Amino acid sequence: MTERRLLTALLTILNVAPFHAEAAAVEARESWKASPRQVEALMKRRPDTNYREDKVPKYTLPDPLVMVDGTKVTDARMWKTKRRPEVLELFRKQVYGTAPVERPEDMTFKIVNVDSQALDGRATLKRVLVTITGPRGQLSTTMSIFLPNSAKKPVPVFLLLSHRDPDSTDWTRKIKRPFWPVEQIIARGYGTAAIQVTDFAPDRRDGWQHGVHTIFDKPDVPAQAWGTLAAWAWTGSRAMDYFETDDDVDAAKVAVVGQSRGGKTALWAGARDQRFAMAVSNCSGCGGAALSRRRYGETVKRINTNFPHWFCDNFSKYNDAEDDLPVDQHMLIALMAPRLVYVVSAEEDLWADPKGEFLSARHASKVYHLLGLKGLEAQNMPPVETPIHAGRIGHHIHAGRHDLIEYDWQRFMDFADRHFKGNDLIFSCDFESDDWYKKFGMRRSPERVEAVSSDPARKFEPQEGKAIRIKVDQGGHYGASIMYRFKDQIGAEPEQIYFRYYLRFADDWNPARGGKLPGISGTYNRAGWGGRPSNGRNGWSARGQFNGQRNGKTPIGYYCYHADMRGRYGSGWIWDTEKRGHLENNRWYCVEQYVKMNTPGNNDGILRGWVDGQPAFEKTDVRMRDVDTLKIEAVWLNVYLGGKWTAKSDHHLYIDDVAIARDYIGPIQ
Repeated sequence: MTERRLLTALLTILNVAPFHAEAAAVEARESWKASPRQVEALMKRRPDTNYREDKVPKYTLPDPLVMVDGTKVTDARMWKTKRRPEVLELFRKQVYGTAPVERPEDMTFKIVNVDSQALDGRATLKRVLVTITGPRGQLSTTMSIFLPNSAKKPVPVFLLLSHRDPDSTDWTRKIKRPFWPVEQIIARGYGTAAIQVTDFAPDRRDGWQHGVHTIFDKPDVPAQAWGTLAAWAWTGSRAMDYFETDDDVDAAKVAVVGQSRGGKTALWAGARDQRFAMAVSNCSGCGGAALSRRRYGETVKRINTNFPHWFCDNFSKYNDAEDDLPVDQHMLIALMAPRLVYVVSAEEDLWADPKGEFLSARHASKVYHLLGLKGLEAQNMPPVETPIHAGRIGHHIHAGRHDLIEYDWQRFMDFADRHFKGNDLIFSCDFESDDWYKKFGMRRSPERVEAVSSDPARKFEPQEGKAIRIKVDQGGHYGASIMYRFKDQIGAEPEQIYFRYYLRFADDWNPARGGKLPGISGTYNRAGWGGRPSNGRNGWSARGQFNGQRNGKTPIGYYCYHADMRGRYGSGWIWDTEKRGHLENNRWYCVEQYVKMNTPGNNDGILRGWVDGQPAFEKTDVRMRDVDTLKIEAVWLNVYLGGKWTAKSDHHLYIDDVAIARDYIGPIQ
């Protein structure tokens, strides 16, 4: 079963357009192209600016998966620990500038007003005074937050970084503009907040005599010191600091939004602060989503001439020298991986280079692919008002001019519905590519594991395409140990997770006794496996297990190392609900597991299991841990026969269509 089909099924569950249908619709319609009449008019008005595609120079983009020293990035761990920090630092030093302090030590939040009946009772309004104190002074701004009264708390929030006049985000709602359509956002069940970034950094070249520069910067400002956009992005992070203190806000699902220069800011905010789950760039152009090397519309020289305060002084070195840049904007978008990004263009906004914005999002997708995720998969630009939402990079072109309008907000929320309110797919692998193992962070293909499309000797019938075949040799125990480690792949370890895979026992599968199957774990290579008992502080696991065949069927279940275990070895719990966990040979089964970590010290951890979408097991009193440092470390594709006994003959099984998500996945339809 291909990843495309997997995503199609998942999106069908969510009642939204599936990936292949969406991509096919985009490719079937004529790609967006700039209006020839508009191009001619702009060329006459600005003859020194290029608006013709045939005048775009040839260029070579720096590869986000090649280190500065030429080393290729081959797995997720290398991206996260080496290349991502390297790219981030290049953007700091050469484009946006380095903030003198990442998070101020002296910062306070004061709720100055609460109206629980705002918007005619549909929302609660909170006004929060954010005060920052630095070595040389103090600054404050008041953030407005609207939260839907009808939605279950905590709620996801869209944070707007506003550089426009305060009336554009009027919290009294006497002035309502499409730039911040609070009423529509609340109606969709989302919260929204607006913070006036110009309160912390005015939008003018003033020698850094105002705003946060005056309270943190030293008199001699180096060439890599932060510019205004970086100060605005830093302001967004201060809003995020507050969200983490508010129980009504789901701080794990905050989207940072900006338009034009604010769109540039939103991308940099999301890149440098991984707490943002989504970054939305609306008509951000040069220095935002558009590729600098295209030199189309606004260029690096033009933006540095008109707005020299936006970036660090080093950026001016690349005026008319874009090819010397060690980065380009596709790498800025790639810094969001595996999180969500949304890129918007306007059909009449050629100054911002809509095609360059699309290409930037597309070229960033190779980093998402490395992490086992979809990015922006369409090869051609979509027509106007034809959103692309299937991957983790969303895109659309709105009709009209350079602006942030209600149509844009509705599409942002459509995209968020899919990822924030759906199963929020984290990882998938269908084993179709020869280097499938790299998606799991492995450097080489494991022994005894082979991706196959046919195996008639063992009556194998693929679902579609390839599956992996795992072999346990006669006289042996070991089949496979393939791990998807959350910290390496997504940067954080969850407290609960769903894991779905398809399992088929081969015709020669007939173990005399039991063994281990794929499951979920937090062993940290200390305990929870191999006779290393768990004590609540050292490790745990909830792998799958199988017992010897009975009446031609193999019982499966959980093999769990937990804090209440007796002896050296784990507890075995067979999935016996209506015997759904008793599997025949030569048939595909959809196996899904769910683990929720217990409150440290309490017996409230949860294990659940499904076979072919039907409940097969539930246990709600498991104690895996007594300390909160133990979490879900990995999904573990483990196949191992026996303890001391060995296989009497060769044994084979097949695994396909692995998926990991934050909500129930279910079988492919």
